[in-house]
Amino acid sequence: MRLALLLVPVALLLGGCGASPAPFRAAEKAPPQQFTLGWVEHYPAEKAALVFGVKSFEVTETGWSADISVENRSDIGWEVGAHRFSLERVFGVLLFASGDLDELERRNRNGTLPAIRNATGYVPALPVVLEPGKTWSGTISAPGPLAAGLWVRISFGTFTSVGDPPTGAERRVVWFTDHAVKLKTEPTQ
Repeated sequence: MRLALLLVPVALLLGGCGASPAPFRAAEKAPPQQFTLGWVEHYPAEKAALVFGVKSFEVTETGWSADISVENRSDIGWEVGAHRFSLERVFGVLLFASGDLDELERRNRNGTLPAIRNATGYVPALPVVLEPGKTWSGTISAPGPLAAGLWVRISFGTFTSVGDPPTGAERRVVWFTDHAVKLKTEPTQ
């Protein structure tokens, strides 16, 4: 069973999950590059309440950006990123050694997910509540380098249901994409 939905306490997400430290290895900074992706992922899989999209991803000289969207197909609203608790806003990227979905699922089960590189820019601003039938589309971004040769997954969340969640959905949702893209060591044209 696919475990793309990850319901993990935010403290674990942001704190490195208590994993023992890996041996230090100098990482090469990923050069500027662009990816047209077109990813579309549904939660839950049977009758989607939320649909997550990633149109494109870019590494720049100074950071990264992703053109993303979230569509609410449910009959309830979803509070986005719990504005009163900024630690609960976990839009950003995670870096993995492989693009294998099994690695994501295993690391989620074991509590060893990599720390999220949180987005700091949102254009346009995220809604406080994503109302039924509405879609937010925009660009998330952050400064800082990413390591070449690693695989990027996009993080969306936290979404908290306003009222009872739809059948098959949890009250709080943090979504990490099933899809991943490998950062190149040479710039793209």
